[in-house]
Amino acid sequence: MTSTNELGVAVLFDGECPRTITGKARENISGGQFVVCSGAGNNPVTSGANSFVASDIEFAVVSDSFASGVHQINGIAIADISSGAYGTIATRGAYIVKCGGSVIEGTILEAVNAYSVQTLTSGVVPAGLYAYTKASTPIGRALSAGASGTNLYCIAHLNI
Repeated sequence: MTSTNELGVAVLFDGECPRTITGKARENISGGQFVVCSGAGNNPVTSGANSFVASDIEFAVVSDSFASGVHQINGIAIADISSGAYGTIATRGAYIVKCGGSVIEGTILEAVNAYSVQTLTSGVVPAGLYAYTKASTPIGRALSAGASGTNLYCIAHLNI
């Protein structure tokens, strides 16, 4: 598994209202990795909420390549999830996350890969948290500063 926080995902604040999604893992996922959701191939969602089951949503680790999908982030894995097992991801809250580049407190964050973040580097300052450019996708704001390194972290308030 990849190099996420060695202590697992560390939740600091969730606003006392966790924003989580339960689904089935398509592969082994480490707690603290960023994941993308996908619909189950042969199990489409119908128009009624009464037909929804957790297996309608599947999770996969986001690609470490910006060209092939690091922008497709739906949440952060709350714990390790084995392939084929059910688990939970969070879409909001404050987490201790590895720094994959410089992180300046108060700035908008982007994912560098499946387990680390950095301050938005597109050169364009978005008007708000949800604004984004073709070069990057904001996933939250930095509550503390950090720098790139093997074991350097920041507090990231995610709003995915």
